[in-house]
Amino acid sequence: MIHSSTPYGFFKDTAGEVAASKGYIYGGINNDWNNIQDCDEYDPDVWTNRADIPSPARAQSAASTILNKGYIYYGYSTSELRDCDEYNPNTWTNKTDGPSPGKSDPTASTINNKGYVYTGLSSGGRLRDTDEYDPDSWANKTDCPSPIRDVAEASTINNKGYIFCGSGVGGVTFLRDTDEYDPDSWASKTDAPSPVRISAGASTISNKGYVFCGADDSYIPLQDCDEYDPDSWTSRTNCPSPGRYELAASTVESKGYIYCGYDDINMLNDCDEYTPDTWANKANAPSPIRGYLVGSSI
Repeated sequence: MIHSSTPYGFFKDTAGEVAASKGYIYGGINNDWNNIQDCDEYDPDVWTNRADIPSPARAQSAASTILNKGYIYYGYSTSELRDCDEYNPNTWTNKTDGPSPGKSDPTASTINNKGYVYTGLSSGGRLRDTDEYDPDSWANKTDCPSPIRDVAEASTINNKGYIFCGSGVGGVTFLRDTDEYDPDSWASKTDAPSPVRISAGASTISNKGYVFCGADDSYIPLQDCDEYDPDSWTSRTNCPSPGRYELAASTVESKGYIYCGYDDINMLNDCDEYTPDTWANKANAPSPIRGYLVGSSI
């Protein structure tokens, strides 16, 4: 189950940078349930196939943007990965692996030109890990608050990281938790609105966080759109049909975009644009249809 986040319209988060002008989606799972290596660029409202991500094909990764370069972290291929790969359009470079353990379904954001990877699922269970990436070195940081979790979402608002929702102990307890990371300390904040959810998308628009879609604790795909203006939540206009989870999200020039996903029957290629508080259907992403992907903006 994946989460994909893209926190800011200034990339993927860093306040003060030039607004990101293009969205990118990386990897995922196609409708035959095979991992893919696709990288596709979205320059509203035109899609272009770009250089594939490095081997192995993967899903259930995390992504962020640091100083106009995209990074994808961890994920799942035939086992949990520690890979870190840098995308400097249109070139990929393998970078230093993230700290052990390998994990799927982490989430990530960028704060002050450093990437942070939060939580995830290892072969030993769900995690509370926080790891800092300052290209090209890694450092372990203070663990996220309890509970352990995966398939959460992340964004950055005013130079603080936020993680939202996810799946807790045993993968049977779905969450509404919101936790704030001000490197290197954590604080619990107001829970997201009902329902509990996993595998949503998240981005930041004009210093507010948005959580899009996801699945509830019956694995029913959601269309919810909720706005987080620290520390208060407001329910906004639902995302367009179909309800979906395992999607990607990013912000491009102060508009939010949600890409692809899974509607509990098929993978999708939908692309929808959010200009608070209005939605518009946009050009579909290229084939293959996919879910369990990640995205960022550069």
